[in-house]
Formats: sequence, structure tokens, C-alpha cells
Amino acid sequence: MARSSDKLNIIDQNTFKNLKKGNENTTPKILHSAKYKNKHKNKQQCSLLDFLIVPREQHKKVNKLKRPHTIIARNCVTLQTKRKGKTRLHPKNRVARLKRIIKNYRIWKQSTDEDPQWVEALQKAFSSMSPNTLELITDLKNLSINETELKTKSKPQAHKIHSRRFRSYCDNCTTAKLKELSGLLLNDLERFQKRAYANNEIKARAHLRLVVGFRESLSRLRIHKVKLLLLAPDCEQCPGPGGLDETIDELKTVCQEQNVPYCFSLMRRELSYSLHKRAQISCVAILDYDGSNETFKQLLKELDEARIQYKSLTAT
Repeated sequence: MARSSDKLNIIDQNTFKNLKKGNENTTPKILHSAKYKNKHKNKQQCSLLDFLIVPREQHKKVNKLKRPHTIIARNCVTLQTKRKGKTRLHPKNRVARLKRIIKNYRIWKQSTDEDPQWVEALQKAFSSMSPNTLELITDLKNLSINETELKTKSKPQAHKIHSRRFRSYCDNCTTAKLKELSGLLLNDLERFQKRAYANNEIKARAHLRLVVGFRESLSRLRIHKVKLLLLAPDCEQCPGPGGLDETIDELKTVCQEQNVPYCFSLMRRELSYSLHKRAQISCVAILDYDGSNETFKQLLKELDEARIQYKSLTAT
């Protein structure tokens, strides 16, 4: 049985005083250390504004255009670094070498065309001449060797089926089914490319479906990226070094070396219509036909048939 004793409750006088002092002094003790050295000793009053939480501003990530690894995509205008120094407000349009050659050939052709006034003046001069002098001129003409005739003899003559709308560089006939398939393929690939650009422009530039133009097609051919080459059969005649005829021949030879199929199906207007462009298009290089594989296979089959048909027509 536990016994209660008052001896346990008895405390010393000094301890009692200390306890009393501790109850009276309710102020918190300030710690004297390096951490609390610079703290203010007086109490600070808080307002409701101190407890308001201001939402943090979210910084939007800016998608910076990164330079791609491919050599061809680096030459793109949008991906070029900022130029130092002076820049033109209205920069000059740079004319490509091939376009310059075509323009010069057009000017030369216009100048060589016979002027009607000059022809009339010649006719008047011949009418005033005596018959003996006219006979001498005709004899000299017969004796002289015409350079143009020699040139035409050395060149292989074009077949009857060839014309301005179907030039001599064509290797296959343009059938209705071939035109339909090539138009369908171009429409699909153009749609896929536009959709890719809408989603992510940088990725779309790195993985193009098709490219337009002789220069772009030739640059892709050299790095073995082209799966099919579509050429217009009604390209403008432009002979000479670096001209249009030489460029088409170069494209054909590179395709033959790399076993890349090339097709002459759609006219320049039809190519621009199928790709929704205003300007006439002479050449389109298909780099990736994924998504329209069946159309591509059918086109290749029809191309073989068109080539057999062309050979049978030109054999006679």
C-alpha cells in the first residue's frame, strides 16, 4: 500500500523563486548565435497581405531553330545566322545561273529573228539589181558550204512523234494512266509535307518528301536521296554549255548510274497544278514516298509499259 508523504512536495526557496520568475517572463529568449545575430529583437506585426500567395510567372519556352546536320539544309535562308554590318531594306533577287542562261538565249533568239522592215529593204535592193548580178549571187550560194547544214547532218534527227510539247529527250510515252498516277502521288506527298510543316517545321525541313527544281533535284541525286524523278516533256529549248538541254541530259545520266527511275508524264502546267503552285515546274524529285506505296508501285509498272510503247513507236 503506497504511502503519501508531504516531504516530496517540499522544494527549496531558491528554486521556488526561479520558477516564479520563469512564469512571469513569457517573452521568448533570443538565441545568441551567428545565425540569429542580425535578426531584429522587436516583434514585427504582420498583415493579411503578407499571407497572399502571388502566382509565379511561367516562362514560355522559345523553340530556337537549330542548325541541322545535313549540308543542303544549312543553305536555307531561315536557318542562316544573323549577318553583321549593313543590310539592304529591299535585297536584290539573285538570278540562278541556269535562269540567266535561258534569259540570254531568249534575247539572242529574238535578235536573230527576221525583222519585217529589213526584209522589205532587201527585196527592194534585189529588185533594183540587174539579172547578171543576181545569177552570180545564186552561183556563189551554191558553191559555198553551208555550216548549218553540216551541223544538222552531224546531229541525230528527231523522230516524227517529237514536238515542242514532247521533246526529243523523252524516253517514254505519256499515257493517261501514267499522268493520273503521277498526279495522285504528287498530291499525296504534298499533303503529307504540309501536315509535317504544321506540326514541327524543323523536323519537316530535315525529312522532306519532295523537292522542286533542277538545282535541288541534282543536289539530292548526288547524295543518293532521290527515289523517283519526274520531268516535264515540254521544257523550253536551250542548247549550249550549262543550258537546259545539258542539265536534263546530266540528270538522266546520274539517274541511270544510280538506277533511279525517271519519268516524263506531266507537262509543266500540270506539275504546278498538282503541287498547288503558280509558276510552271519542270522537275520534281521524290525523296520519300512512304504513305503512298501502292501508287508508287503502280506508277513504276505503268512506266515500264510506256517505255516499251515508246520503243515500238520509234523503231519504225
